[in-house]
Amino acid sequence: MPLIYIDESGDHAPAATNPEYPLFVIAACVFDEQEYAHRFVPRLLAFKLRHWGHDAVVLHEREIRKNQGDFSFLFDQKSRAAFLSDLSEVIRDSRVHLAAAVWDKRKTLTARSYAGCLVELLRRLHAWFSFAQEFQWVVLESRGEREDQEVSAAIERMDGKPRWKPLFVRKCRNLPGLQLADLCARPIGIKTLHPARPNRAFDETIIGLLRPYSGQATLRLMMLD
Repeated sequence: MPLIYIDESGDHAPAATNPEYPLFVIAACVFDEQEYAHRFVPRLLAFKLRHWGHDAVVLHEREIRKNQGDFSFLFDQKSRAAFLSDLSEVIRDSRVHLAAAVWDKRKTLTARSYAGCLVELLRRLHAWFSFAQEFQWVVLESRGEREDQEVSAAIERMDGKPRWKPLFVRKCRNLPGLQLADLCARPIGIKTLHPARPNRAFDETIIGLLRPYSGQATLRLMMLD
């Protein structure tokens, strides 16, 4: 059974439009369970042990980008270069399949909810990957009891197969797959927003992971109308 981890970037509220990032992106990392257990998780563990000496750190794109918290050592440019190069290698070697739904608020003012965007992505995931099983677990970051209930209700109303089974997990649980989804969401958004602008996080990791494993890793994007 595939393992699916989903996280987001940006604000889904139509009125909350950041002129510097007027997007809402939901990114899904789809792993083969053997690749996840025997390739990605051990490599991510080794990465954390190299840089911190323990595995309690939760990788968070915003904190890495802003050198905050456990990532304050990244203010040192030499340390940052080594860290990002090492992290890029871990992601490139993950053999993960990526899928994302992107809502560009500059092009449509259609009111959308988080749950609505997620349902659209789940429908497309089934079309892209042709899940054969009766049900499919999907791991999501918990956003609060009320919000999680709204998402569960929206998923339960979906027709057809597979029957999606959401698992809501807080970031502090330190799940490797959820952290990778967090790391991928914003670079996809930035690439959508500025396709011609240099984007190291996208070019070296997301595109990089597709090159060595042609046919084993994919990136699929859906623009929400």
